Amino acid sequence: MDQDTAMKLYLNGATAFFLDIPSGMEFGIDMMSWATGDKFKGIKMIPPGIHFIYYSATDKYGNTAPRCGFFHGFKKGECLVKKWDTENEMLVDVPRLEIVQYKTNILHFDDCLGPYPYEELSKWNGLSSLLTNNLILRLCPETKFIRSAMELFPTSVKENTKKRRKWGPIRSETDVGYEHLPNLVPKEENKIRFTEPPECHYPPGSSLSEITKYSLDTSYILDNMAEKHESKIDLLAELQFSYICFLLGLSYESFERWKKLFQLFCMSKDAIAQDQNFFAKFFIAVRHQLETIPEGFLVDIVENNNVIYNGLKELFRTLETCDFALEDDLKDGTIQIKRFLQQKFGWEFNGLNEEDDDEAPVVVDCTEDSF
Repeated sequence: MDQDTAMKLYLNGATAFFLDIPSGMEFGIDMMSWATGDKFKGIKMIPPGIHFIYYSATDKYGNTAPRCGFFHGFKKGECLVKKWDTENEMLVDVPRLEIVQYKTNILHFDDCLGPYPYEELSKWNGLSSLLTNNLILRLCPETKFIRSAMELFPTSVKENTKKRRKWGPIRSETDVGYEHLPNLVPKEENKIRFTEPPECHYPPGSSLSEITKYSLDTSYILDNMAEKHESKIDLLAELQFSYICFLLGLSYESFERWKKLFQLFCMSKDAIAQDQNFFAKFFIAVRHQLETIPEGFLVDIVENNNVIYNGLKELFRTLETCDFALEDDLKDGTIQIKRFLQQKFGWEFNGLNEEDDDEAPVVVDCTEDSF
C-alpha cells in the first residue's frame, strides 16, 4: 500500500484503542485475528461501518478462555477506547475524558496500533452486507457481548424436569438422582434475542389439508417472523448475524439458529412468488457464507442429513417446477450458486423432479419448541 493511500485510509478510518491487553492474547476484528504483543494498543484505519471485535484471554500456561466478542458500528474518524479488566477478563468502557485524550494523541501511538486487514475486507463485506445498527441493537444480548460459552444458572426448582431428555441408558423410572438435577439456563441478559417463530406453524382456523400444506411450505412462518422486523430483508440480515456469531463468536446457539433459518428459507415455497428479489439476495448471502464455512463444520453438516444440500435441493426443485416465470435476478442467482456448489463441493442437482423415498421432502417442525 502506497503512502498516499495509507494516509487517506488513516484519516477517513476509525481507530480502536484496547488498553492493557495482556501479551499473547488472541485478538481479532472481522476475518483476521492475531496473538497480541507487548506494544499492542489497538487497531487503526478501520473502515466506517459495522465490525465484529473478539478476543480470548490466555493464562500463563497457554490455556485459552472461551471467546467473547461484540459488534460496533464505526463512524468516519471515530475513536473507540476500551480497557482490559483483569479481574473479569473482559473489555470495559473508559471515562469520556480518557477517550478525548487518546483521540487527540492518536499519532503518538501510531507504532502501537495494528492496521485493519484490508485484504480480508471483501470477505467481511460479503458476510455483513445487510446488517444495520438497529438490527444489531435488537438482536444482541443486553450485555452487548456474544460469548462462546455462557455461564449457566439453575431455574426454579418447581420447573418440571421430566420434559428434559435423560442422557445415557435408562435403568428405571426413577433413575438415580435425575429428578433432582437442576435445569441450567443462561441469564436473560446474556441471551441473543433471535426472532421467535409463531407458536403454531399454520394460520388459525386452517383445515386439515391446509395444515398439511403448511407443514411442507414454511411461508407462513417466514412472513410471521418478517413482520416482527422493520423490513423483510432484516430477517435475511438475521441469517447473516447468526452466521457471524457462529463463525467468529464461536456460538453454538447461533449455529443452530442459522441452520433453522436456512431451512426456513429453503422450504418457503409460496413466498418465492411474492418476492423473488428476496430469494435472489438469499442466494448471494448463502454463497458468501459457504465460501468461509470451516471444513470441519461442513463435514458435520454433510453427515447430519446434509442440511445445506437437502435444503438447497428442495429450493431448486421448487424453482424448476413453479408455475410462474422467474425474474432475471433470481434466475441468474440460481445458475451462479449451482455452479459455485459444483466447483467447490462437487454437488450436483440433476433430476430434481425425480423423487425416491430417501430424497422426498422432509417435514420440518418449525414450532417454537424445535426452533
